[in-house]
Amino acid sequence: MATDLYAEIVSSIAAPLDGWLVESGAEPGLSLGPPTREGAGDLAAACHRYAKALRKPPQAIAAGLAEIARAHPLVAEVEAVAGFLNLRLDWARVAEKTIPWALGDDGALGRSSALAGQKVVIEYSSPNTNKPQHLGHCRNNILGHTMATLIEAAGAEVVRVNLINDRGIHICKSMVAWRRFGAGATPESTGMKGDHLVGAFYVRFDQAFNAEYEEVHAGATDRPSKDAWFNGDSPLGQEARAMLRAWEAGDEEVHALWRMMNGWCEAGFQATYARMGVRFDHIDRESVTWKLGRELVDEGLANGTFRRLDDGAVVFDLEKLGLEGQKVVLRGDGTTLYTTQDLGTAMQRLDRFGFDQLIYVVGNEQDRHFQVLFGILTHLRPALAGRLFHLSYGMVELPDGRMKSREGNVVDADDLMDELHAGALEVCRENLPDADPGSLEATAEAIGLGGLKFFLLRYAPATTFVFDKERSIRPEGETGVYCQYAYARAGRVLERLGDLDRGITPDWAALTEEKPRAVLTALLQFPGEVRMAAVEHKPSLVTKATFEAARTFAALYNDADYRLLDAEPARQLALALLVEAVRRVLGAGLALLGIQPVEAM
Repeated sequence: MATDLYAEIVSSIAAPLDGWLVESGAEPGLSLGPPTREGAGDLAAACHRYAKALRKPPQAIAAGLAEIARAHPLVAEVEAVAGFLNLRLDWARVAEKTIPWALGDDGALGRSSALAGQKVVIEYSSPNTNKPQHLGHCRNNILGHTMATLIEAAGAEVVRVNLINDRGIHICKSMVAWRRFGAGATPESTGMKGDHLVGAFYVRFDQAFNAEYEEVHAGATDRPSKDAWFNGDSPLGQEARAMLRAWEAGDEEVHALWRMMNGWCEAGFQATYARMGVRFDHIDRESVTWKLGRELVDEGLANGTFRRLDDGAVVFDLEKLGLEGQKVVLRGDGTTLYTTQDLGTAMQRLDRFGFDQLIYVVGNEQDRHFQVLFGILTHLRPALAGRLFHLSYGMVELPDGRMKSREGNVVDADDLMDELHAGALEVCRENLPDADPGSLEATAEAIGLGGLKFFLLRYAPATTFVFDKERSIRPEGETGVYCQYAYARAGRVLERLGDLDRGITPDWAALTEEKPRAVLTALLQFPGEVRMAAVEHKPSLVTKATFEAARTFAALYNDADYRLLDAEPARQLALALLVEAVRRVLGAGLALLGIQPVEAM
């Protein structure tokens, strides 16, 4: 069973109020929610919108609604002020409903049917096989995987897809560098993880290219751009382009080198994904999909979606999307582009999965690409309108600026996870001096990865921010560690209490005071935030809701008035059940974020 108790409570209070409005001559749809003014109660509604229909001043309408609201068993106090209806709940009765729900209903854990019956395909990660994954990939991986988890929690069937970019000139650069400078190096002979070894050769190519460029153009005042040099007379550039042509022609020697180095890189990716807790249901590779889309181009030429230029190129007129210019979908020599491939891949997925929604998790530098891609797709298949979504996200920057893979100026995902683990392990050794080494290592890994995931998810996707490694694993503030610590603390409280006498009636009045009430509010609002995060693609709402549960529990725990060990039995039981409930919801929030709870910190 998955019930949103808060929504049910609000609905049960709003229903008779709406009924009174309709009987009085107004349209239904009373908006009853948290007040915007502090101290105005627990729920509020503005009555000004009904004044014209009812021909009454807002204050008179609020007073009439107040009389109806007073009869509701969950309403303790009512006031009509300046045309607003303000309600205060009977928190003892609310607690009596909330605690059993939070302890036994999957709805309290964020499960819902908001997207039930839908099939959602979500593509994320999409790394290049010429380098290891870095901090930017971490955001993509974690954002994509978490969104898939949240959408599943909302009742949809989800297909997680990774499109690995395993061909192209950037791949050939690493291959050229290995052939020139590698001397037969392998992951086994060097002791390097496969993707790190391939990435080292990608950087080596750039170093050699820069040296070549400086040597040839030393002292020149009319130097060509590096791109022009690479695509022109550069020996290294010519070698890389020749290798790409050989690959496309099916040259077996080139393909053997390509398969070997891609194998190293993909094995490294799999280890990174496994450690990060990221998985996929289906993997596409550009080496397979790169020719997809040709048939769509032919179809679009026939129906007028595309047109052919005098040089043979096929284009889509962007005026159809309210933009300027043209988008080439097939070059004059008949070769395809990324857009051609993306058109074909999307249609292949529609045929394969029959999705209701296709979500691409890709950085905001590709905003225009997806605007054009979706526009072309909906011209080719009008039924796709509204079913394509670009989950655009901002960059993760370092304190000294953006990362550049070719220059080696990146934070490798593996190295970052190692550093966070080491920092967490140092703290764990201080706080848990008697713990066995294996337990410490496991706890440090959970804290390090939890800190990384929470930090990357706590910002709205569109936000660009600077990653603060030290702050990500601090036990104070809005961090994953803070939430893990609250979960561990709650477990410790319950452990100290031991077996409680559950045969007595809990003193629900003990939960009507400010701090227990804040915990109850956090529990009640948690499912709505999770549901909204799934529907609106904003996992930051879940980090905030999880943190709010942790924060309100910590405020309760740190208050001497709520010492459970010294409380009389009925009060003790009510507070203990509240701790059990918040621990269950905290565990659910961490799980939705892909964060491992810990039992001791």
